[in-house]
Amino acid sequence: MSSKINFTFDNVLGVYYAGQIVSGTAELITERSKTIRSIYVTVNGFVETRWQESVEKPGDDGKLVKSLETRTATEIFYSNDKYVYGQSGGSQLELPKGKYVFPFQTTIPPQAPTSFNGTHGQVKHEVTLTIDRAVRYNNIFKQCFTVILPNDLNANPSLSQPLNRIEEKTFWWGSIFGGNKPMVMDVSTTYSAYVPGQKINFHVVLDNQSDVQCQDVKVRLFKNVKYRGKANDQEQVKTTEVRIADKHCGEVDKHNKALFDEYLMVPPTTPSTLSERDPIQVSYTLRFIAKTFRLHGGGDLIVDFPLVIGTVPLVGSANDKGPAQKAQQANTNGNYSPLPEPNFQEDVSTEHFESNTYKPRYPVYHFDGQLGFANGAAAAKSPVPSLYPKAVDTTPAAPVEYTPNPVSPAGKPIATVIQKTPPYPVQAPASGVTAPGGDFEVLGFSIPPGYQPTPSAPADGPGSIGWK
Repeated sequence: MSSKINFTFDNVLGVYYAGQIVSGTAELITERSKTIRSIYVTVNGFVETRWQESVEKPGDDGKLVKSLETRTATEIFYSNDKYVYGQSGGSQLELPKGKYVFPFQTTIPPQAPTSFNGTHGQVKHEVTLTIDRAVRYNNIFKQCFTVILPNDLNANPSLSQPLNRIEEKTFWWGSIFGGNKPMVMDVSTTYSAYVPGQKINFHVVLDNQSDVQCQDVKVRLFKNVKYRGKANDQEQVKTTEVRIADKHCGEVDKHNKALFDEYLMVPPTTPSTLSERDPIQVSYTLRFIAKTFRLHGGGDLIVDFPLVIGTVPLVGSANDKGPAQKAQQANTNGNYSPLPEPNFQEDVSTEHFESNTYKPRYPVYHFDGQLGFANGAAAAKSPVPSLYPKAVDTTPAAPVEYTPNPVSPAGKPIATVIQKTPPYPVQAPASGVTAPGGDFEVLGFSIPPGYQPTPSAPADGPGSIGWK
């Protein structure tokens, strides 16, 4: 083991909103010198989808032949390269053994999509340090970070409206005994949109007039993902549905009626996609199921609602006590409980795209003020969620001892880096939380030096050459 990398972000959790500046350092440690051409750091964001489908095509003999066809799509949102040692296409240099600290910084585009990792695609934001070696393969070290595109639920007034529907179903089992009365389900929620960590308070009345027993009334939240890809210049779509939350209310005997005032907790999950043009689109379905025996015929009684998951909760939703009390809540004359400050937790989904096992972190709210998650942060009165820790609440980092980067000409003073405080509300990290961006080590390999060192490129040379 001759090389390793420690990536550190200025935000200890490595979580940023679209439009903010992501910055940090990449600490390179080499145990022996190596011959290279350059070292550059790339900060980029991109989306890619890929899956295979079985298709039938005419063969040489005219008969249909089955084959696998790959659907794929790739789009780059932003990319910034900075050479921190040497230059592009430069002469060979010797990198002495030691510890080097290379800073990186770039602005995330305001409309950059939220980080996502799914079965058939990913929205990935990452920092990459590349050691361009002269005679062998490059050493490449990567670290992902989370980007969140804000989705303020208050921007759409219709989302504050309740969900309500009455459905009924009849079964052929009842007609055998001379009756054909229905099973009727009346379902309602307080709002049409919620945020992770919030309770979906629902009201269900199941009037089982039929001769069929309802085994269980289930409430489930499904995450629906639509992937877009192309094959032979033709766009294709792949959809998946994954259950991320589940609630069992209980059974209802035949010729009986039951009422359920319960709630379903929204787990840490990807916010709903705002754009319909994105290669990966995320939406949600809230499903109410009256489960019956298959023997009775007709299937289960199901009621589906489209649900929106955002990053900023509806004003007044912290006072939500259920659909039956919404009218009473509307008469509070604006005296709502202050919005809690979110904390950030890894995606509850276990799916991932190919070899990428990184789990993005999403904002999670706790309206009861309790810190129930590993990276919880104290509730605050500020209605604007923030991702940066306060300097006064952050333990000062120990000074880093490292070998001076040999990119500056001899005798030229090294510029002092000035640390600036962000001009927006900030939030302290929770104690005892190991941040994914802190002390992240990546291992690599090198070869013994075989060339004489030559002068390096000037430090004030061009710092960005586009996509690498």
